[in-house]
Amino acid sequence: MIRINLLPVRQLKAEVARRQELTIGVICVILTVIAIGVFHLIQSARLSSHEEELAQLRSEIQTLNAQAKGVTNLNSDIKVLKEKLKVIDELGKQKTGPARVMENLSSAIPNRLWLTEFRESGGSLSISGLSVDNETIANFLKELSESSYFSDVELGETTQVSENQGNLKRFVARARLVYKLPDAPGKN
Repeated sequence: MIRINLLPVRQLKAEVARRQELTIGVICVILTVIAIGVFHLIQSARLSSHEEELAQLRSEIQTLNAQAKGVTNLNSDIKVLKEKLKVIDELGKQKTGPARVMENLSSAIPNRLWLTEFRESGGSLSISGLSVDNETIANFLKELSESSYFSDVELGETTQVSENQGNLKRFVARARLVYKLPDAPGKN
């Protein structure tokens, strides 16, 4: 008996193979799309976390810039206050310095010596006066030299003058004034 296969087996096998390939292709495409989707979601999550971190860092930078501006303002305020303190110290020196200079000058004057002129200009001092003898003038100049408010004390000139009380010595002395701050009261 002859068997005749009226069914298209080759075509069916080819059709099945095409369907399998198509199914495998679709599955591969679907898996690829899923993988791309998952990768995209992961990257989106990382991107959003980085954006949040960036926003947080920017706010911290703004805070730090505000603090830095505050520090700069404080530094300028400190500088201004130091300048004011320096001016106050200078004013205090100029206020108490002349009084202490005059006090030291007064204590250095011997009994038989009289000052006729006291002239100060820019720290340079010129003193004129009368004395009974040269030794009294020398003692006066020695006392001035030992004071911390006078430096470079030197005798300029002496001359003999006749006054109603007798013969006196007229002298001119020069020195430099050294003003001290009042925080050194032990030195004279």
